[in-house]
Formats: sequence, C-alpha cells, structure tokens
Amino acid sequence: MAINGPIRLTGFSGALDTDSLIAKLMQAERLPLNKVQKQKQFAMWQREDYQAMNTALLSFRNAANSLRFQSNFEKTIATSSNTSVLDITSSGTTAGSATVEVTSLAASATLISGKIASDSAPVNQTGTVKINDVKISFDAQSTVSSIIKDINSKTAQTGVKANFDNSSGAVYLTTTASGKDSKIEITNGDGEPASNLDTFKDILKLSSLSANGADAVYKVNNVELTSSSNNISVNGVQVTLKSAGTATIGTSTDRSGIVDDIKKFVEQYNSLIDLFSSASTTRRNRDYEPLTNEEKEAMTESQIAQWEKRARQGTMYRDSILTGALTSLRTSLNTPLDVPAGQVQLLANIGITVRSDYKENGKLVIDENKLREAVNTNFEEVKNLFTMSSKDEAAPGKTNVGIADRVYNIVNKQMDAIKKKIGTGSLETMDESIIGKQLRTLNDQESNWKSKLLDIENRYYKKFAAMEQALQKMNSQSSWLGSQLGS
Repeated sequence: MAINGPIRLTGFSGALDTDSLIAKLMQAERLPLNKVQKQKQFAMWQREDYQAMNTALLSFRNAANSLRFQSNFEKTIATSSNTSVLDITSSGTTAGSATVEVTSLAASATLISGKIASDSAPVNQTGTVKINDVKISFDAQSTVSSIIKDINSKTAQTGVKANFDNSSGAVYLTTTASGKDSKIEITNGDGEPASNLDTFKDILKLSSLSANGADAVYKVNNVELTSSSNNISVNGVQVTLKSAGTATIGTSTDRSGIVDDIKKFVEQYNSLIDLFSSASTTRRNRDYEPLTNEEKEAMTESQIAQWEKRARQGTMYRDSILTGALTSLRTSLNTPLDVPAGQVQLLANIGITVRSDYKENGKLVIDENKLREAVNTNFEEVKNLFTMSSKDEAAPGKTNVGIADRVYNIVNKQMDAIKKKIGTGSLETMDESIIGKQLRTLNDQESNWKSKLLDIENRYYKKFAAMEQALQKMNSQSSWLGSQLGS
C-alpha cells in the first residue's frame, strides 16, 4: 500500500533505485498499520456473524410466539350449508352455529342509460350539471367518453363511478358504497337553464336523474338485522351474503395445526443449537489472518475467497452470549411445569426428548405418534405446557411459566445482549455498542498510523535525496580529479 503524500524529487546520480529501496523499508514500518487493519476487518466479521445469530434467534422467537397464546391452539373452521346464499370469508375464533335467512342484499345506487350509439361522437351541447353537488361540465366537443372520464376523476368527491359497457352500449352510474344511505342525485348547474338538465339526461340516455341504494335485510336465528354491506359478521365469522335464501353456518374446532406449530418450534430450536454450537466451538486459525490490500493484489478471487473463509472462522469462539443462550434454553426446556403429579409436565411427556448422542449437543427428537396422541387425548394439558402463566410461587425445581413464554423471554434477553454488543447500524457504524466503540478506536489508530507512516516515508525520501546528492558530488569531484591527473 502506498502512503499518499507530496511529489518527491530524488537525486540524479542513477546509482540508487530509491523507490524500490524505500518500498522495502516501508514494508517493515507498515506492520503495525497492517495489524490494526486486520483487527478492524476481524471486528467487522464478528459484527456480521452476530447479525446472522440475531436473525436465527428471531426465527426461533417467532416459532415460540405462535405457541404462547391459548387462542392459537384451537382454531375455528366455519362452513356454509348453502354457498349460493352465503359464503365464509374468515372463520373467526368462536365455535358455534347459526341459521341465516337472507331476505334481500345490500345494493349500490345505480342509474343505467339506454343504448348509446357511440361514446366517441361529439355531443354538440354545452352545460353544467351537479352529481351529488359536484360540478360536471360538458361542451360541444365533449363526448360520452370524456364525460365519463370527468365523472370518474371526481369519484372521491361524489362517491359515484361511471362505466360504458361496449356490448350493450349502456352507461352505468354506480355508487362506490352500498346501503340505503348511498345515492346518486343529478341536479342542474348553478345559473343553468332548466333545459340544461334535460340536455344532459338526453346525452346519457337516462330515464331518471336520481337513485338510492338499499341495505341488506337478513335474520340470524330469527332476529332481523340490516347492513349497508353484504360483507357481515355472524358471531365472529366473516360472511358474504350472495342471494336471498337460508343457510346454516356450522363451526368446528381444528387442533391439527398445533402439531405442525410444535414441530416447527422443535425444528427451529435444533437449527439454533447447530448454529450456536458450531460458532462457539470453532477455534480461530491463527495461520489465516485477514488479508491486506497488497496481499489481495497477489491472489486470485478464488484464492481470496478460500483464504477469507478460513480467516473468519472463530469469530465467536467461546462467545458468552451464544454459550449462555444454549445453557438457558436447555435448562428451560428441561424444567418441569408446576402441575399436579400425573399431568403433562415436560416435553418428554408428549413425545419430545433430547437426543442421546452427546455429539448432537442436546437437540430434540419428536415421536410424532406420541405427540399426536397427547394432543388428541390430553389437549388441555398440552396447551397448558406451552401457555401456562401463573403468579403463584412454583415448587422448588419447577416453574409455573409455560415453555413458550420461557423461551420467548430468554431469546429476547439474548437479542438485547447482541444489540448491546453490535448496535443496530451497518457493519462500519461507529455507535455506542461494544464493537462500535472498538471500531472507532481502531479507526483512530489506523488514521494515526497512516499519518506516522507518511512522515516516515518522507524522511526516507529526504535521506536518500541527500545521499544521492552526496554521491553526485563525489562523482563530480572524482571526475575532476581524474581529469587533472590525466592532464
């Protein structure tokens, strides 16, 4: 790496390769700077690897979070006995049934024109009308198409949208909202002659200049109700009314999904164990240090990639955050719940056990048949194992906090520790985190060493310049003496 500085003029004796000599001398002088830059690169690798650990913790926390609440264990499935009358859009959370009798559907206010020969021919008329008190103007050059465009540009104000149906040649004016309060009201423009309204009516071939919407009318278990929309809620179940008639909403509880959630929880835990165990037990290879720019220039991209793969190993060797997380999680998953004897207290009671091979680092294995049997026969106890939360003091060696909350709280604590370690910014952010402060110190050291090396390099050039000038003077004197003796 060259130290940038002023242009230097060396002597002209030609006896010394000044640049080459100084470059070799500076290689030794740069060693402290190289050390700082290597430390800086390693710190940035550490920060990047911590970010990866944090991402893994977040995934595991999400898996635990889905098991923290009782409502997630029992999911309601709603069905309609007649989907032509009503359709289920969302099952809700309350199990139950209801009979729905639909008398009429909610409708938007609508005006439909007679057949219009062309929507692109000039109307050859001038005037202004109001649609729901918003002005719509037309002139001789206007067309049905341009009038429609003008109406639609003001839909947000009028609540009315226009459309030309090419197949029938009809214009549809429809309110964007449905219900009895929705309306279309076309009135004369300010100061316009009475005939102006008839002109507009004739342009769009309208038989009427006003219309109102209608509410849906229906009964739920013989109780009459109305709604401005056909999308309604029946005891927490979201329903779309589709036609007059009668349909029954039936609901049932689905517990099968909880097995998948527990399996996902175990999979995420095992992935975290693999990642943290590997990261915290991999030693740093001191034979492979981060490369300087000069070292990279002498290598191919493939060689650089292979070297850096080895050089960045061990960034988290024996890291207290990772080892602490592993210890806390293992303890939390093996602490029995404080419930009466004979009830589900541990994961082992529902078919989830620690693998016997010590090389697996405490990963879990699932007996899926036993898990499904526990869910089907002891559902409340399985739910309690994950979601229990009591303020009462637990018996010694036990806990009254469900597994999901235990894990969730541990993961939050470890994520906070990582945040304190690396901050929340980019890799090179100089924040108040531990690594942020470390990078700030290394940056200062790097800047100081670059300044020192520039001074050292300048001194070398001055010394060699003086040496070359002395050699030049000696050569000049020698030539003079030789010429005198030769004479």
